[in-house]
Amino acid sequence: MWRYVPGRRKPHDSWAYILYIDEARRRVQLIGDRYFIIMEFILKPNAQVSPMKKVYVGKGPRQEVSKFLRYMSYDELAPSGRMLLEPVVAKIIQEGEQFFVNFFNESVPITPRLHQLELLPGVGKKTLMKILEERSKKPFVSYSDVAERTGLKDPADLLARRALEELTGNEKYYILVAPKSILEEDLI
Repeated sequence: MWRYVPGRRKPHDSWAYILYIDEARRRVQLIGDRYFIIMEFILKPNAQVSPMKKVYVGKGPRQEVSKFLRYMSYDELAPSGRMLLEPVVAKIIQEGEQFFVNFFNESVPITPRLHQLELLPGVGKKTLMKILEERSKKPFVSYSDVAERTGLKDPADLLARRALEELTGNEKYYILVAPKSILEEDLI
């Protein structure tokens, strides 16, 4: 989905879903709605928030959160935040259909023998070739379009499963999630 090139602007999420609220310390842990960036912000006084609520975290005035504190990894999330990760990731993939369908249209080879699409659970060489053939005819426009033209049963579920693998594991290749290590490079 994204490819980090040194010197190029890093991925940034302007909207995020709340995974955990620490009322005592006035902090929230959130996950971004495009690059699945896990982050922590200070909660504004009198902000009305709840888990799974979508809030603005981009540049400019924000209603619910104020100061960005840090990027986080899965291991740093509060246990209740980890429990919400799967349903929130599924919600992000469903609500951002137009954005995520483009993964099927824009994915590229990683190496001469490995394509980004092959990192999705259940996508092998045969399915890869079908996806590439169909997208060369015309771009995919929805998850149902991807499913009908390629035979994939649930493209949104495949994306969600891969995003969760990238969030919870130590993957060699990141195709959907912007890893903490890349985001923090300039902060050190």
